[in-house]
Amino acid sequence: MTVDDSRSGTAHDSARARSDARALGHAVIARGGVRHLVDAATPVAAFVVGYQLFGTGPAVAATLTAAALLAGWRLRRGDSPKVVTAAMAAVTAYSALVLFTGEGRAFFLPEIVGCAVLTVAFGATLIRGRPLSLIVCHRFQIEPSGVDQPLIRKHRRLTAAWAVMWALHVLILLPLYAADQIAALALGTTLLGKPSVLIALAASWLWIRKR
Repeated sequence: MTVDDSRSGTAHDSARARSDARALGHAVIARGGVRHLVDAATPVAAFVVGYQLFGTGPAVAATLTAAALLAGWRLRRGDSPKVVTAAMAAVTAYSALVLFTGEGRAFFLPEIVGCAVLTVAFGATLIRGRPLSLIVCHRFQIEPSGVDQPLIRKHRRLTAAWAVMWALHVLILLPLYAADQIAALALGTTLLGKPSVLIALAASWLWIRKR
């Protein structure tokens, strides 16, 4: 390969990387990335402010009020009632856990447990030789029904990436939980929650489309 060829290949790879990045950004925005960030941050912000200023009881009241107002706004915008109800139920369950334990950090415990479960779920399917991402793609007919070695190899890498992502969630959040760092937990769960999952989904979609 000549120097010119090498430079041409590097330029091509760089252009392709920029194109993929733009496609990823467009995919995240198209799927409501900003709105999901607001949805995730609003109840958490209400909880942290209420907890820091007044304690667990007022924090729970502020959280449920913020979540209810957000749910009403989302329903008015035409969001799915099932999705809105599920989100409200999750906030209610997190708040109930705070009241039950008397600890503010308990609000973030379900998130950590959920990430740990997903880490094990994705990792276990790699051991079994049936990557979870392939199972999901077959379930929703994103991939063809047949299975061959190139397809399995591709989904092994994709499933491994998801397993690492969930494991990183645990590795970041668990020490903050142990140290009772409420504000850091709030920031971590907000950034590592819906926004990061949405980015991962968009990146996975672009990866799957590559043949």
